[in-house]
Amino acid sequence: MKIFRDKRFAALWIVLRIWLGYQWLSAGMEKISSPVWVGDKAGVAVTGFLKGALAKATGDHPLVQGWYANFVESVALPNATVFSYLVAYGEVLVGISLILGALTIVGLLGGAFMNLNYMFAGTTSTNPNLYTVAILLMAAGANAYLFGLDRFILPKLSKLFNKNSSIKTAT
Repeated sequence: MKIFRDKRFAALWIVLRIWLGYQWLSAGMEKISSPVWVGDKAGVAVTGFLKGALAKATGDHPLVQGWYANFVESVALPNATVFSYLVAYGEVLVGISLILGALTIVGLLGGAFMNLNYMFAGTTSTNPNLYTVAILLMAAGANAYLFGLDRFILPKLSKLFNKNSSIKTAT
């Protein structure tokens, strides 16, 4: 579609990218400033969230699928403190990435992955909206970060990877 590739629409994608980044940054900063997410009580909030997800995994039409409930029980809950820090700092990093337009695609993928997990845990809230915006920005490709640090970062990364990937083949 023309709207995704036409540079005249770059301003739209940048506004959406910065808005999405702000959503992530503000949510993450709220968590980082809370002792139940980061600090001496880390893991308390995420444990409550995960137990809520498990409660939604029952009945004829559960909001949380059995495979995800198994993941929550066997991996996430036993490591609630680790997941608490991952969520809080992950949200901040996604927000910074998107606001600055630095490693934008990585930030979009990270945010979309977190949105999917929140939805798999049975939480709708704003997650479908944020996920949809992330997908649209990924479809916009370079137009999403036309005005951002990726204009400078990506060419340098490309040179670095091309320089280091000289594989010699036997002839």
